Amino acid sequence: EFLYLEPETLDEALNKMENSKNKCEIIAGGTDLLIAMKQRLKTPEYLINLEKIPGLKKINEEANTIKLGPMNTLDEIASSDLIKARLPALRQAVWEVGSPLLRSLATIGGNICLNTRCRFYNQSFFWRSSRDKCYKAGGSLCHVTNQNDTCYSTFAADTVPVLISYGARIKLIGQAGERVLPLKEFYTGDGRAPNQILKGNNEILTEIEIPVPEENVRSLYKKYRLRQSIDFPLIGVAVSLNINTEKYCDDIYIILTGVGSAPLEAKKAKEELLGKKWQPEMVSSAVKAASAEIHPLKTTLVSPRYIREVAGVVINEALQEAGGILKNE
Repeated sequence: EFLYLEPETLDEALNKMENSKNKCEIIAGGTDLLIAMKQRLKTPEYLINLEKIPGLKKINEEANTIKLGPMNTLDEIASSDLIKARLPALRQAVWEVGSPLLRSLATIGGNICLNTRCRFYNQSFFWRSSRDKCYKAGGSLCHVTNQNDTCYSTFAADTVPVLISYGARIKLIGQAGERVLPLKEFYTGDGRAPNQILKGNNEILTEIEIPVPEENVRSLYKKYRLRQSIDFPLIGVAVSLNINTEKYCDDIYIILTGVGSAPLEAKKAKEELLGKKWQPEMVSSAVKAASAEIHPLKTTLVSPRYIREVAGVVINEALQEAGGILKNE
């Protein structure tokens, strides 16, 4: 049993969170939370719905910055003419999430705050009761590695790598006030508490700010999954490439999802490309560098070796297409 609350202001919501003594959950679309509750992974005493709080739904542009509300559904994001014109890679990533029904309910804020996943954790209560609890569920061992100090569950949100590649910032508000931080700093890399909110900071995500990319920036998102719909990515790759008229790489971000407990920036691959003329052979060396940065574990039914091999293919396609070597030229 739980008590369902619908605060009408942020202050009211924060007070309810404070009074619940960490026994509450924020609900938006509920597409992940309700499943977790059904599986008894989450057993809150209070559910706090933010739907009635003004200002948490918006899609607008101010001072060369796109501002999104966390309560906007993914379908609203994908259907926005502003997003289509200014942030095409975000629209591309949103279309890759779940199914039409899920996108009509799921929110951009929920995707940003998505919990990590693992084949030992995301199971029914009956399945989990057949063995000792995993480390994420409060047990003493991570069943993936048989280690007792770290959870290696996988972060697999589709929109987040694109947002990070665009340089997105987020606003969080708590009892101590409001703070703004780069989205990439929101993630902890700890599978047990993968972001600042799940870490127990009692904050609410109130806004996503995305600088409008320069006109010569090419951005895209590529995803590989076992089924062609609904599935989370085995590997997702966001590329944001600033390439000048002489085909030299002025800047690039390669952000990966599905290969660790947090979004991963392929920094060694960036070093291979930055300041150099864009050529197929240069891309090949960057793909090798990016693949070497990936260390997936068996958190799904797919082997880490398979994920590494597929990752190389997807990263190569993303870089080739962003650089105009494939169909974008």
